[in-house]
Amino acid sequence: MIFDFFGTLTVAATRAERAEAVHATARLIGASPEEFRTAWWATWPERCTGRFGTPAETLALIAARIGVRPDEDQIAAAVELRRELEAGFCRLRADTLPTLRALRERGTRIGLISDCTHELPDCWPRLRVAPYVDAAVFSVLAGVKKPDPEIYRLAAEALDVRPADCLYVGDGGSNELTGAEAFGMTAIKILDEGGVNHRFETDPWHGPHLTSLVDVLTSTCRSR
Repeated sequence: MIFDFFGTLTVAATRAERAEAVHATARLIGASPEEFRTAWWATWPERCTGRFGTPAETLALIAARIGVRPDEDQIAAAVELRRELEAGFCRLRADTLPTLRALRERGTRIGLISDCTHELPDCWPRLRVAPYVDAAVFSVLAGVKKPDPEIYRLAAEALDVRPADCLYVGDGGSNELTGAEAFGMTAIKILDEGGVNHRFETDPWHGPHLTSLVDVLTSTCRSR
């Protein structure tokens, strides 16, 4: 079984929370929050596939694009702030750990695919969810993002399972569900807590839905 992370194993951050995080970063490097936010969100595909380099290099590059030249101390402070903010967005759903624990007790191998920037793999070993995941694929390290077939292949191979034997569970961001299905997996959508939509593009998904994560334990759409 393979899970998405943000908005699936975690409580989805609101647009307002994400916007304030970006604005706080902009203020630290002396940039206009509005200009920085536009550049920041426009570069998501490059940032989440690691094309801009390290977190410090990424911040410096985006700042330069809007005519800002922060010094090393400003960049370092902004990088640290980003780490703290992203760690705060790793709020697990109430049923995440019980669900993963039950799956492990059944002998189910668990994978994770996340479109993310460097902050998630950096803090991953310290997260309570990490010990339950047999294989985690992070887009920023893999160099590809969902719905590229390569990212699903990496996860399936790491778990040593066939795509046809995988159930993929996600909130639909980044067209992940149609991508998993096209790769040969069974896909199912988990609704965000409170019905909040994912902040990125969302699948036009008409397949099965779950209203809580623990429902995967009784779903008829689980991996064989």
